[in-house]
Amino acid sequence: MWISYSDSEVKVFHPLCEEALSKALKELRLDKEYKVIHHQYTGSLEMDFVIQHITTGKYVCVVEVKRTPSDVHSTRYQFQAMSYVQQNAGQTEKPYYILTNLECAYSFRYDVRKSKTFQQVLKPGFETIGRFENDTKECFSEKLSAYFKEKIKSFLADDFEYLVTLEQFVSYVESIKNDKKKWKSSLAILLYEYIRGSFTFINRKGLNDIRLFKNDISKICSEGARVNFKDIFSYSDDVFDNSLSVDADLLLNLFDFGEQNVSGDSIANILHQIASSGHEHDGEVPTDMELARIVSQLAFFVNGSLNENDLICDPAAGSGSLLSAAIDDFDIQPRQILANDWNEHLVELLSLRLGLKFANIVSKENSPTIETKNIADLDKSFFDKVKIIVMNPPFVAGINCVERKGKLFRAINSITNETAKSNVGQMSLEAPFVELITHLVKKETTVACIFPKTHLTARGDEAKAIRKFLLEDFGLQLIFSYPGTEIFDEVVKDTCVLVGKVNKPSEKITVLSSYENIPDLDILRFSKSLKENLSNEFVPMMPGLVGKSITRKEFFDSIEDGWRTLNSEMTEAVDFVNKTFRDSYSFDTMENFGFTMKRGNAGNNGGSDLVFFDSKEEMYKKFEKRNLVLKAGMRNAKLNSFKINSGDSKFLDCNANDSKLIDEILDSYMSLPQRESKQQRKQKTKAEWKKILERESKAEFPRNSVLIPRAIRSTGRIYFSEKPVFVSTNLFVCTPEDKETAVLLASWMSTIFYQLICEVSSKDNEGMRKMEGADIGKTFAPDFSKLGDDIYKKVEDELKNITFLDLRNVQIRQIDRLWAETLFGNKADTVLEEATRLLSFVVARRNP
Repeated sequence: MWISYSDSEVKVFHPLCEEALSKALKELRLDKEYKVIHHQYTGSLEMDFVIQHITTGKYVCVVEVKRTPSDVHSTRYQFQAMSYVQQNAGQTEKPYYILTNLECAYSFRYDVRKSKTFQQVLKPGFETIGRFENDTKECFSEKLSAYFKEKIKSFLADDFEYLVTLEQFVSYVESIKNDKKKWKSSLAILLYEYIRGSFTFINRKGLNDIRLFKNDISKICSEGARVNFKDIFSYSDDVFDNSLSVDADLLLNLFDFGEQNVSGDSIANILHQIASSGHEHDGEVPTDMELARIVSQLAFFVNGSLNENDLICDPAAGSGSLLSAAIDDFDIQPRQILANDWNEHLVELLSLRLGLKFANIVSKENSPTIETKNIADLDKSFFDKVKIIVMNPPFVAGINCVERKGKLFRAINSITNETAKSNVGQMSLEAPFVELITHLVKKETTVACIFPKTHLTARGDEAKAIRKFLLEDFGLQLIFSYPGTEIFDEVVKDTCVLVGKVNKPSEKITVLSSYENIPDLDILRFSKSLKENLSNEFVPMMPGLVGKSITRKEFFDSIEDGWRTLNSEMTEAVDFVNKTFRDSYSFDTMENFGFTMKRGNAGNNGGSDLVFFDSKEEMYKKFEKRNLVLKAGMRNAKLNSFKINSGDSKFLDCNANDSKLIDEILDSYMSLPQRESKQQRKQKTKAEWKKILERESKAEFPRNSVLIPRAIRSTGRIYFSEKPVFVSTNLFVCTPEDKETAVLLASWMSTIFYQLICEVSSKDNEGMRKMEGADIGKTFAPDFSKLGDDIYKKVEDELKNITFLDLRNVQIRQIDRLWAETLFGNKADTVLEEATRLLSFVVARRNP
């Protein structure tokens, strides 16, 4: 075949599209008036193609290109294409957009009154343009340019009609979501016609016209169950409403839509949106298809093919993306698919999507098995024949899932008679979920799992427990890390893929690191590259992908400190930091200097907008001329001054003010309207607020303190305070024994060297450099007692010139040169240039 779905989107698909668009304009004799632009930016977003008016510069149409038909059905990619048109306000001549993989396409017309992409779909809906496997390149190119020619002509004439099928479907299904009987009954009727339309397209007989059954749902279910989809059509009077009827136009439209969309992906995506709406905080987020394909490929790489009696299972199947991808990669039968999800509303969409992946052969005797149970209620027999697990476990913060975790912990204990290894501190939900799976499946079962990357580098007790578990029970075989952009719009955590063989630890662990965003990876080349022999150093495997092999012992040895060398940039940076600072007698870790180090606490007991008094403008204006004494406060880490002077906030110190004035302030504060989603202030009494204020007023940090932000994205801020200051939880405060040491420490921390050390010591938290006390304690500083007497005077003279580093564009400043010359002598330039290079790389990796 001259093209495949795994070919590069930019290198293979885009040239075909550009050629076809240009040809369409030429044949319409519009090439002197309009032009095709490749990779045009709108704000910070990059569009694949636009058709632009040459004179006015305005756009007629945006074209977004993907690689597979399922991508074209993806609601996320449809929304992505729509967002370009939204961003193009003022640049739009006509608000049309197309999402295509070149074989097939949807066309849309943006309308601000229609907020969902399915409301903007134009007739005829999903269109097949050609087939890669059936058409020659020349024939296909002709079909593609003809398609674009027709669309451009109709767009310019505003000759359009919206397709209302999906809007009808969504409106109806949302109205019955909370009525279990109507939900089951309606979906049985609606999906019957959709499946019948799909079967008609592939010339499969077996389902009679629904009108023969005169709205008798029991007979419709009996007919549908003959070819299976049992989770849609298993009828019982207790669950179904046999008197229900559905609008005839909607049935007709769904039949037609099924003829256009054999896969069921569009309907499944929409049903998932409806069924999981409001459950996002429970971890119900669909897996991106590109990432699902990667997970499937990695599972195949570690496990190999399946025997005819082996099963592949997703115990948190959601919308079915991971299993759908696995069906494409493994040569398996429908009966080898096992799905489970605790949301009962998902069972129909899983049955539809997985069944239609085998539209030609799915039957009563050969169909996927789908359950809707809490994972804690499944027993080992459920997984008896499972050879591979693919999963994207629910990501829920520990404090928000106490009850759910408790059930998982109890299930683990009932199997092992031991406390769960993940029962540590404020463990997040995904860890016990994965741990329970390792106890339910058989030894050597392959588990390919999407997992938060932060657990691999954080220094907390929870992360250490996870890393130990991964090396032991999980049997870690492979780690694949990648940029966190362009996947998981609803998820804030950066992720990686982990593959293990349960209770079969590997002495060598493969580490893969991608520079490419997941949607841009050439999946076929990626699959082939996995066969490369790897060494203990990162080597290129394909453009945008590097890999190495690390011993299990090396991973064990770094459980305490975190696995920090999972990409080549960080490996280089860690080696540099170790060689230059850790192994030098001139430096030591912060934890060994004995400096007083505390996290700020102001506002942590509630009432942050009370203690940081100027945050409420009306309160501040009311009392600022009443002899009110306010102290220096640091609430955020956004101040762009090395010396904080009076800080970024004015702090209300009750010890410095008259008690009557404080009482007035509290009365006024309690009368203010409450912000939404906050606890009502009146739940605290005035006496309680006063007690909080008195406690907060005792937490002043002394003069000559160094303030270290806990989270940094792109500016290397460090603060020095010459006066006492009240500090929020957003910063750590280090107070050396004297001003001279404080000045030297603060200036050192502002340097390129220290910022690089922080990048190595911290954890990447959704593109932010996040540091806790333990992380700061592991950073390095010079032993100031070993420095010459003149360094303090040089640094003090330079303080007024210190500006913060722009970590995205690192420029060497005088303070960097001063410290480099003091510490490294005639090697100063070499060491400084290397630190600058490495800092630029690791920051670009963390925050692309």
